[in-house]
Amino acid sequence: MKKIFAVVVAFALLALMSAGSNAQGKIALSVGGDVLIPMGDFGKAHSTGFGGSVRGQYNITPMFSAGLTAGYYTWSGKDQNLGFITVKGGTFKGVPVRAFGKYYFAPESEQVRFYGIAEIGMFFGSVDVPPINTPFGPIGGGSASSTDFNFAPGVGVEFGLGSGNTKLDVSARYDVIATSGSSSGSLGARVGVNFGLGN
Repeated sequence: MKKIFAVVVAFALLALMSAGSNAQGKIALSVGGDVLIPMGDFGKAHSTGFGGSVRGQYNITPMFSAGLTAGYYTWSGKDQNLGFITVKGGTFKGVPVRAFGKYYFAPESEQVRFYGIAEIGMFFGSVDVPPINTPFGPIGGGSASSTDFNFAPGVGVEFGLGSGNTKLDVSARYDVIATSGSSSGSLGARVGVNFGLGN
């Protein structure tokens, strides 16, 4: 998973740098930390998730931007008490790769800019399940991986930091991973720093 994340980030950085000479002032790179609170059945089986993400953004117009988000998230499993035995929870982790569109509700000249964002893409995930310890020895356990549809609508706000192109970016979203036969939803929060590339 981490190798996939590294490859995606490297590709995004190369694309941004190659486009930079022809798009001065229109490109931004954001690095941030994420917290994801699992909901519903997902929340019964897993604890709060943590991770980080990198976002490359191209400003198509002063009010609308598009780009790519890639990250690495992990949720630890909750132990399940089955009466005479306790089943250790499995760790769920993975790499989201999502394209996004972002609409700002304030012009570029404002120091504080609220926005709406819609992200859609894939989640390259895996789950590691520890074996069940019984009086007869360990049973089961193992790991499995999957590639699932992922979407995340959200809202956020950017705060200008000084007179440069650096901004504090705070956002919230509902992050859905459409796993086979069901979906795993989390309320996500992200705090990042946006670096404008070029003038």
